[in-house]
Amino acid sequence: MAESLEVDGELALPLVATIAARLGPTLANAQHVLDVGCGPGVITCALAAHAPSAAVTGLDTAGPLLQRLRERATHQGVADRVTTVEGNLEADLPDLSPADVVWAAMVVHHVADRVATLRRLHDALRPGGTLVLVEFGGQPTVLPPGDPAEGAWQRMQDAAEANLVERLGFDVPHHAWAPELEAAGFTVAGDGPVEFLHPAPLGAAGGRWLPRHARRGIQWAGEALSPADASALDALATSVELGERPDLAIRAERRVVLATRPG
Repeated sequence: MAESLEVDGELALPLVATIAARLGPTLANAQHVLDVGCGPGVITCALAAHAPSAAVTGLDTAGPLLQRLRERATHQGVADRVTTVEGNLEADLPDLSPADVVWAAMVVHHVADRVATLRRLHDALRPGGTLVLVEFGGQPTVLPPGDPAEGAWQRMQDAAEANLVERLGFDVPHHAWAPELEAAGFTVAGDGPVEFLHPAPLGAAGGRWLPRHARRGIQWAGEALSPADASALDALATSVELGERPDLAIRAERRVVLATRPG
């Protein structure tokens, strides 16, 4: 999963920049940032860039992913401020210094007891600190209006989303996070969609992501997708890989919930 997680992380870098701008001094002046479920660390290293005074801790259960984070941090020149810790959000977290910002992207929907996990994240913050919860939002669009593959893309997205809801047991994009956050001791400061764009022609990040997303969507959709739709989407993926679709742009969305630990 490491390479796939890196591709997804690179796609989300414009989102990180938008959220960082919204956080303003909260992130820019932070002394400690904790990225939970950090994976191979694409976002962790971006957070280090947006919080130039901060020590940044990447926490994950997978040692090999943390090794990739350490290598990335060295390559990007932030290894002196980035620390990795093995830990599981569904157990007591390691003893860490209180964080000014806890970043939890695309991870809390995986846990069995969300309130208990959110309470651990609450306790990892200093009083007055901020939790940034990033979760699934609206479906991404990539095709210009009227494209022959437009219908197949939409059907794939719908089927994959239905598969996700069934697998996780709740509707993540529309889930009411506020009651669970409040039960964990947080005060909710904001909740809404944040859109980000990779314009046409796609650069390296978008060009790597789109074929993977299309083929992953075919797998997730399974029998809900017709053979004709699967063939059309696979052909779209191949055309992107061959550099034959300079007209494609990726417009994606995540739901971003900001919550604070009362001071």
